[in-house]
Amino acid sequence: MPGHPRAEAFKAEGNKYFKGGDYKAAIAKYKEATAIDPNVPAYWSNMAACYEKISGYDEMDEAARSCIKADKNFVKGYFRLATALKAKNDLEGCIKALESGLAVDSANADLKRMKKDLTELQRGETVAAYIRKCEEQMSNGDIAGAYKTLELASRLDAGNPDIERMMGRGKPKYERM
Repeated sequence: MPGHPRAEAFKAEGNKYFKGGDYKAAIAKYKEATAIDPNVPAYWSNMAACYEKISGYDEMDEAARSCIKADKNFVKGYFRLATALKAKNDLEGCIKALESGLAVDSANADLKRMKKDLTELQRGETVAAYIRKCEEQMSNGDIAGAYKTLELASRLDAGNPDIERMMGRGKPKYERM
């Protein structure tokens, strides 16, 4: 949905700066466009893309939220927000943004792929935390606790070589108990 003609002209200038790699100049043009018509989500989305290019993730977060506020059905806003939140290591917020976007368009491939990748990342982090906890439990002599922790980890990542190695060390001790 195109906006005000002057705002669209600023957007076009911003797009030229973006394509040329001058992201700060592009941001300035998109800001001018949003000052004229803040209800066009593409202006905010483009601004968020510029902030991503210069690693301005707090600003990207704000621009993405403004994009969603301008049009709750503009799915790219949710993707931009999720990208910013992931970069800021707010994985829980990132997943919420992805789920909100998928509620608008459940078939969106970008949102689905990012959610799958993020879920896999979280699973890996959880398994790594279980392994660290197990190592601590074993060094403190809590063999039963360590074995139970390894069982939890193996449910998340069956066949993980670190888990298998630790199971090999801990299982005989656990069975002797």
